[in-house]
Amino acid sequence: MRLLTIAASLGAVSLLSMTAHAQMATGKAKYVGNVIGSSVPSNFATYWNQVTPENATKWGSVEGTRNVMNWSQADAAYNLAQQRGFKFKFHTLVWGAQFPSWLTNTGLTQAQQRAEIEQWISLAGQHFPNAWAVDVVNEPIKTAISWKNALGGNGSTGWDWVITSFQLARTAFPNAKLLINEYGTENDANARNTYKTIINLLKARGLIDGIGIQSHYFNVDSMNAASVTSMLNDYATLGLDVYVSELDVVANGTDSGQLAKYQDIFPAFWNHNSVKGITLWGYIVGQTWRDGTGLISQGGVERPALTWMKGFVSGSGNPGGSAVWLEAERGTVGSNWSDNVPDSTASAGQYVVSPSVQSLTSAPTTAAGWVQLPFNAPAAGTYNVWFRKKTPTADDDSFWIRMDSGGWTNWNSMGSSSSWTWVKAPTTYNISAGNHSFVVGLRENGAQLDKVYLTTGSDTPSGTGGTAAN
Repeated sequence: MRLLTIAASLGAVSLLSMTAHAQMATGKAKYVGNVIGSSVPSNFATYWNQVTPENATKWGSVEGTRNVMNWSQADAAYNLAQQRGFKFKFHTLVWGAQFPSWLTNTGLTQAQQRAEIEQWISLAGQHFPNAWAVDVVNEPIKTAISWKNALGGNGSTGWDWVITSFQLARTAFPNAKLLINEYGTENDANARNTYKTIINLLKARGLIDGIGIQSHYFNVDSMNAASVTSMLNDYATLGLDVYVSELDVVANGTDSGQLAKYQDIFPAFWNHNSVKGITLWGYIVGQTWRDGTGLISQGGVERPALTWMKGFVSGSGNPGGSAVWLEAERGTVGSNWSDNVPDSTASAGQYVVSPSVQSLTSAPTTAAGWVQLPFNAPAAGTYNVWFRKKTPTADDDSFWIRMDSGGWTNWNSMGSSSSWTWVKAPTTYNISAGNHSFVVGLRENGAQLDKVYLTTGSDTPSGTGGTAAN
């Protein structure tokens, strides 16, 4: 082993002096993290509970001079994570960008390149033994890598160099989750299929623990909740955890535009069962990699999207309760209803409505006027009921509801709304664990129903809600 010069760690931040506020995701099963650049922002721990170095653990940043390892900025981020108990992700080991120029322009043979790669990965694992996860290969599809032949090139699988990278990482980081990371698969089915091919090669060899989807503004700004859910459902078929790894939003460059986009897509990411955490790619205005993505001024003034996000995340997760989400159009829909009405803003792109028939004084007596939603209650308890509904006027803002074959409740005066809104039913249902049927009866024509949320918890649903059980 060649003698290496290790640059001194310069942790230029007083971690213990940070204001001790609870992060928005405290106590949640999922995290909301962010990147740390050249130094740790004083308000980082106020908002975030997962750490990814923005550049400090990229090979070119660490070993710009051959055999001189500079871990100083990486150490500052790692030390914060260690002291605060945050998850620390190493980003990244193998990438076709931001690698040391000497690797390819000093005449090294492939064997010499391979030795350097193996040393780099081994030293990274030694230096960060408590890393929670590692982005082993970054952008295998989107960023060409000029030195892949040192790792086996395309080989018989077409992606041998990726497989070799993960094999080396598994040895160097035996206790960390090994992740792959890519952009542009969010709204491109062809790119996603290629990504899934690579992932399945790794999965078959027991080398991968999770999937990273970057979710930058240039992909997600053009998406909505339904398309995000559809994409995540596709990834869920692989049976691996999904991590939103580099989320940011510009929208139209305004506070209102950024807020609206986060309100639309963030709940779809957060509530999906396959997603285990979300990392944003910067948050301080003027210090993010792209203008318009920041969420708080350098003086500490939050943009509306950040204020909303804090409230949404802290109020999510159904604390202490059991929950079931149900798509209205996937139930048994009676003939007096219009079923599968298309709407891109509905949670699965469709909803139900009674276009003309009304039943004002009593509930419908036949199934033609019902939407029957069978479900399995995960636990016994008292369940609140929430509707995601659109009721354009006060003359079409009501439904009948009941549980199983119980009595009907007239849910009237829900309030008019021209967009999808969550409202809480005036009654609760004490039910046993197991199979039940929640039934919605038409009352006023024009009342539109998208989704139903049954929960024993105290949370208020937002956005398109969670993944439906039906």
